[in-house]
Amino acid sequence: MSIPTGKILACVNGVIGPAESATVSVLDRGHIFGDGIYEVVRVDKGRLHGIDRHWRRLDRSLRALQMPSLDLNLLRSQVDATLAASGHCDAMVYLQVTRGTAARAHAFPTDTPANTLILVQHFPDDKAALREKGAGVITHPDLRWARCDIKSINLLGSVLAAEAAKRAGCVEAVLIREDGTVTECAHSSLFAVVDGVLRTHPLDNRILPGITREIVLEIAADLGIPCRQKALRSDELRGVEELFLTSTTSKVLPLVTLDGKPVGSGNPGPVTGKLRDAFEAWEKADAQRTPSAAALNAGEL
Repeated sequence: MSIPTGKILACVNGVIGPAESATVSVLDRGHIFGDGIYEVVRVDKGRLHGIDRHWRRLDRSLRALQMPSLDLNLLRSQVDATLAASGHCDAMVYLQVTRGTAARAHAFPTDTPANTLILVQHFPDDKAALREKGAGVITHPDLRWARCDIKSINLLGSVLAAEAAKRAGCVEAVLIREDGTVTECAHSSLFAVVDGVLRTHPLDNRILPGITREIVLEIAADLGIPCRQKALRSDELRGVEELFLTSTTSKVLPLVTLDGKPVGSGNPGPVTGKLRDAFEAWEKADAQRTPSAAALNAGEL
């Protein structure tokens, strides 16, 4: 099967077909409660980038929410089959797992199997120009729940922040808690350069352990770029030398305006540029590797 660009292919509990004709029960707990988790994986020239890292994070989210047991080897094969059926070489894979279908009640149902959803769609790289010239962001209150380290499908706080950014003509919203702590962005990780040192919020319950974030930190260490995993304060944001975000779909994206005012010189900075270029080199090397199911088969999740 090969589907046209712009069309989305779905795999619901192992059954592959066009997304527009796929269905889930109205009693699915993801639909009713947002009781589920997800992952987004980018595909470049047929290669699922950082896939083993995504599987580890998915497994962590499943465990954190005490989700029903899941055959991850089977799920991996369904992702591969759906991607192959789509015919897309440059794509985005969305993978969702919910607690299953049951009569509406807040407490967990018993002996209810999880529901799985895989979506594959063509995904052109539409941010290449922004990665060169930089983009704008706004600040926004962090309205999310207390377990942002879990990649939950319950995303209303992020949705409201992203919409505010869109209305302001910006690509993202930098989230700030009531105590003035800068956490991350609505759907991206956040980095700054302060006094020549890379800064990002430490891993805890207030931010998502981003896959691209993880890779960028490894690259920074390899390049000898000093880094502190220490949260920024809102009053520090105006004085940062550089600001950039990272995500699966945006990669390493320089931020040159904040609330309409220039960040640093108003141009992508040297540290950001070095990390952006090094990440792209990592991607090229990753694309040449054979997709590995070794971690799954060995149970190394």
